[in-house]
Amino acid sequence: MNETRNEWYAVGMVWLIVLLLLATMAGSVALVFTAFAHRDELPHVGRSIASPLPPTSTATAADQAAP
Repeated sequence: MNETRNEWYAVGMVWLIVLLLLATMAGSVALVFTAFAHRDELPHVGRSIASPLPPTSTATAADQAAP
């Protein structure tokens, strides 16, 4: 049998896969650097609350003393 053997570096599909993997890694690193370079400030919250639930009709003394 006369088989022609292609080395891995002679196959175009392998180079495409390698290029896509390198581009993905470069894009991920660029995304991380961009995220750290453009830090967003946290939104200012007026006052802290004890619970996200709405207040009940009967408030205790501790609830009224909270700022």
